[in-house]
Amino acid sequence: MQDFRGLNRELWHQRYTAQAHWTQHIRQYILKKTSPAVGERILEVGSGTGAVLNALSHEGDFRFSGVDLDHPSLTYALSLYPTFDLTQADGHHMPFAQDNFGLSFCHYLLMWVKSPQQILREMGRVTRPGGWVIALAEPDHQARIDYPPPLDVLGARQTQALQDQGIDVHIGRKLRSLFHQTGLVEIEVGILSAQWDDLPAGEATEWLMIQADLEGQLTPAELSDFKYVDRQAQQTGQRILFIPTFYALGKVP
Repeated sequence: MQDFRGLNRELWHQRYTAQAHWTQHIRQYILKKTSPAVGERILEVGSGTGAVLNALSHEGDFRFSGVDLDHPSLTYALSLYPTFDLTQADGHHMPFAQDNFGLSFCHYLLMWVKSPQQILREMGRVTRPGGWVIALAEPDHQARIDYPPPLDVLGARQTQALQDQGIDVHIGRKLRSLFHQTGLVEIEVGILSAQWDDLPAGEATEWLMIQADLEGQLTPAELSDFKYVDRQAQQTGQRILFIPTFYALGKVP
């Protein structure tokens, strides 16, 4: 069965798992900084197929909850991780009591939503005083770097396609302002590091994303030509793809 952007849940799970790998170091840094207690209740808003919650389950002894609007993703997640407490709901208006969690986070979510500010307010509402609200990863596609040419053209076309879908391609640079507006304190904002190796994590799904985003905008032949240039650049050690990706955390007063 095909679903969002023409990809099935298994392929999305592979993508989310790759993204969880990208943010492993920042998760470990934030867990050390925030020091949630053993057994602490942790909520992911926009939990998808459960890939990030699963990664966290190997990094600490916590109680994991997730909320997502997409029922098929929740069903898929529960088939893999039946111990997680997953709820179908809109992150703008979550069905949880105030001060219910010690830590709430999202991961590649705010770029997609109607009101990032409202999502963060809700995360703050359901997180206890002294707990933390965290945006683990929000990209700034408008500052994307692709090398060598003509892959910069491909990157610009994909960024425009994302913007046409309603994605905020500037969300990364807005995080600090959004966290301050939410009323959080002890705010820290930073950018994820980047390294390039011969087999970048998630490369297998990267072209599936590109093809889904640019379907109808580029012909199959044009996409094939770009893919060939991309593979050649990888093989010759020239390829650079950098999308600045920001994180932010703030304490609930």
